[in-house]
Amino acid sequence: MGAVAWSLGACAESGSNEPAPSAPSETGIDQPDASAAIDPVVSPSDAGSEGTGFVLPLEPPRMGAVNGVCAPGLTQPCVFDQLCFGEQTCAQDGSGFGPCVCPSVPDDAVAIVGARCASDAECAPGATCFTAEGNDYLGAGGPAGGYCTMPCADSAECIASDPQSLCVPMGPNGARYCIRACLSKEPLPGESKCLNRPELVCVSVAADGVEALAPGAQPGYCAPRCGSNADCPQGRVCHRQAGICTDAPSPGLPSGSRCELDTDCDGRACEDRVGGVGTCTALCTLGALSGCGYERNDPARKAACIVPLVSAGRFSEGPGDLGMCRELCSVDSDCLRANEGFVCRPLTAALAEYTGRPGACSEPPAPPVTPPADEPDAG
Repeated sequence: MGAVAWSLGACAESGSNEPAPSAPSETGIDQPDASAAIDPVVSPSDAGSEGTGFVLPLEPPRMGAVNGVCAPGLTQPCVFDQLCFGEQTCAQDGSGFGPCVCPSVPDDAVAIVGARCASDAECAPGATCFTAEGNDYLGAGGPAGGYCTMPCADSAECIASDPQSLCVPMGPNGARYCIRACLSKEPLPGESKCLNRPELVCVSVAADGVEALAPGAQPGYCAPRCGSNADCPQGRVCHRQAGICTDAPSPGLPSGSRCELDTDCDGRACEDRVGGVGTCTALCTLGALSGCGYERNDPARKAACIVPLVSAGRFSEGPGDLGMCRELCSVDSDCLRANEGFVCRPLTAALAEYTGRPGACSEPPAPPVTPPADEPDAG
């Protein structure tokens, strides 16, 4: 199947009446909107994050099962979504392998800040839990799965408890708390990027607009980024714009819808505007199947996180970094803007298998250019 490419235009506009709650970086710059994107492309042939777009990592070797039956207790390597390499174990009745489990603690560090929690008691001594039920995160909502943190005056105070942390204003009324630090692009073996949590996303200095995209890994912080309402407690919803669990959804249209303003979209991002008209998208965690409003194993998935937010030339960010939602499809009529000529372009074989859908919606192909007719001779 052919590759699908999108070129993202600026999509910010100042008419929003609902500012996005977002985790500020150490420099005080808020989490970016879609206008930071630079020509991301989904390509079937590049490897790793040094390429023209996000590329799925290779599947690790598997020991497999004999005649469809595995030996009880047998383990084999696996990939959880496209975020991390883990291990799965054969059930005691030999009926099959269980879920892929990635290590949640880095090989060479503690994991206090950013750990999952449902109460303060589940965090390390001295730490507190920003629960999914509460409104501790920026005073706006709660991180899906909870987020262990602690109040701080500066980053040195955080580092003393957890070397992979920073002190930022992420509590109510700008109160400063520790947030987990991360590195962008493909994680190194044993790195446990953002503790391998699919409901977190690494917001790098490039995605944050602080520095230009670089070929190597760049520092960032692990911000909450729920994928769907299933990530949140009963009675709460995943706020598409903010990426946290709240009592009310983000108003607006879903990814793939026609828009004129950012405020038309539930993700507050109207991209590729031509003549004042664009297409809705939303931020998401690249490489996580849970995202863009759909659960991890949702068979009716109509959108997925398959385009990096930040990309330039031969380089882009990768698994666990900020991405953008794309509307998925099987035929042209699946596209929300099909009546405007949008078409269902085929994804690469790897992306089609990964998302469970064969294509993604794209703007109409450019009309053929007709060469000018030869001018008649003057004589």
